[in-house]
Amino acid sequence: MASFDGLGKSGIGTVERAMRRGGRVGVIAGALAIAALTASDALAVNHPFGSHPMTYASGTIRPNHVTQGVLDEAVRDFYDAWKDEYLEQTCGAGRFVVRASAGGGNLTVSEAHGYGMMILALMAGHDPDARTLFDGMYAYFRDHPTTNHDDLMAWNQNNSCQDAGGVNSATDGDLDIAYALLLADKQWGNCGAIDYEAQAETVLEDILEGDVDASASYTLLGDWVTPSSTQYYPSTRTSDFMLGHFKSYAAATGETDWTGLVDSLYDVVDELQTDDAPSTGLLPDFAVNPATTPEPAPAGFLEGANDGAYNYNACRTPWRIGTDFVVSGDTRAHTAAQRINTWIKDSTAGDPEEIRSGYALSGTPLAGTDYLSMAFIGPFGVGAMVDSSNQAWLNAIWDLVTETPIGAEHYYENTIKLLTMIVMSGNWWAPQTVSGGCAPSTGTDLCTGPALLSNADVTIKKVGAPLGDEILRVRGSLFFSGGIPVPSLDVGAQILVEDLGSGGAAVYELTTETTPVPPSSVTECDPREGWVVSSMKTQYRNRSGALDPPACTAGSAEGLSKLLYKKRSTQELELGLDAKGASIGPVVGPVRATLVLGDDEAAGDAGRCGVSVAIPCFANGAGTTVRCR
Repeated sequence: MASFDGLGKSGIGTVERAMRRGGRVGVIAGALAIAALTASDALAVNHPFGSHPMTYASGTIRPNHVTQGVLDEAVRDFYDAWKDEYLEQTCGAGRFVVRASAGGGNLTVSEAHGYGMMILALMAGHDPDARTLFDGMYAYFRDHPTTNHDDLMAWNQNNSCQDAGGVNSATDGDLDIAYALLLADKQWGNCGAIDYEAQAETVLEDILEGDVDASASYTLLGDWVTPSSTQYYPSTRTSDFMLGHFKSYAAATGETDWTGLVDSLYDVVDELQTDDAPSTGLLPDFAVNPATTPEPAPAGFLEGANDGAYNYNACRTPWRIGTDFVVSGDTRAHTAAQRINTWIKDSTAGDPEEIRSGYALSGTPLAGTDYLSMAFIGPFGVGAMVDSSNQAWLNAIWDLVTETPIGAEHYYENTIKLLTMIVMSGNWWAPQTVSGGCAPSTGTDLCTGPALLSNADVTIKKVGAPLGDEILRVRGSLFFSGGIPVPSLDVGAQILVEDLGSGGAAVYELTTETTPVPPSSVTECDPREGWVVSSMKTQYRNRSGALDPPACTAGSAEGLSKLLYKKRSTQELELGLDAKGASIGPVVGPVRATLVLGDDEAAGDAGRCGVSVAIPCFANGAGTTVRCR
């Protein structure tokens, strides 16, 4: 496994055996510690699990033989089991680890730590304790720096909580920890004790110095590899090719080395596939000479006889490549993944139960691999997402993954399984694709105990003189963890957009303090307007310019022309509001948007409402259009 590279230098080859042995890990003490966390530890989140904050790239497929609700529930259920089995409080107050128990008295490895931190950031909203647990994992990470870098994690700790096997890093753990910190920044904002964004940046600086070669053209095995290491410096591990991560790092830091690294590593992937695995597209666990003439590492290079084969490191590559495609739609990811998809579907006759747990690059199964491993099967599922021709294959993989109980395998297989389920179910997101900030936790005068109005996007056009011709568009999604709180959405509505940069002044307001949108039970001011309800959407249209029948005061609608809801699930509601001819003055920003499902104060007091985070605003060059997102 990647996290055992420090041992690889001294020839210890216990990794693969540990990963294959299966069995449950006893973590009763950790489970009790987690259960003891109280509801007061739960903190508001920006992108709760199941809200699907990021739209996958065009051409991406998901399992389509079950509903989205079934996909989400399968992930929730497996996460709960995974958490009970592997997440443990140990090594000091408030410290949490993913117990890997990978042999030799091992407690955990940095690979497991990165996986766990990503999982917690993505499962927040389902797990009310996710932030407390994440911060505990962060604290443990900080307790174990490497000898050479304060912001990289020592790869291996024993059951005495001491670093073991060399106080140096494994690149994959560092990469996932940095990504998890960027997720945390967008999930919770920097309102607590940890500035997640700033910490991510310090980790990324050390990754470029210690885990990437001097030309920034390939990833090293860890910060124990230096230019003086003539055997290991010109080498790489293909499962560290986290192309999607690198694009997020570039977006977060503006550092062009990350973009260059993506380009050079896709070239390495292409050369290895076309030159060394032309019939399968498989990648080797390790490759040598990545900057010049990439080729599979020889047997015994670092971990064992299968270092140049598609084995327990490279099995993750379809997941990493496929994830880049669902985020970015990169055609290079499509090409690389489809080479593998074409071969694996043909070699198994479309039956994922025929997948073997290790192959030579020619496609011949390795000796002793006639068993099923979720470390291989789950990643093939994510790789299949890149093309509609793989739909039946993806559906079959999903079924096999969800039917396999957690007790059938060990930490490594089950953790990769969970991460691939998150991607396959549509619940993965990249930090640069979503809004951030500090999520509201106490509500507002208008909305008590709110849901989150996520992905909020407020656009104002025709800003400036003359006042009264402004065009407003508001978009967003409301996620109610307990389900949408009204049986029918035609109950009236209240909308408020506030300019927090101007002391909370109302930018646009249709509330009980002005004029709310009336429910369908109220006669409208024009027979052509009102609520229309269908199975797919609920829509309110206004044509009269008034919202206060029977008075029907001209202009009381504040330009409202349409309010549209679309149910994405029993918990998620998509919002769209359009107003034309509104009176909106200059906006400083950030702004905050609130929606109440109901036309009276009781609706907001009951929490039938959503509030956005503070949304930064940007004006175009002429200042006539302001967009807040």
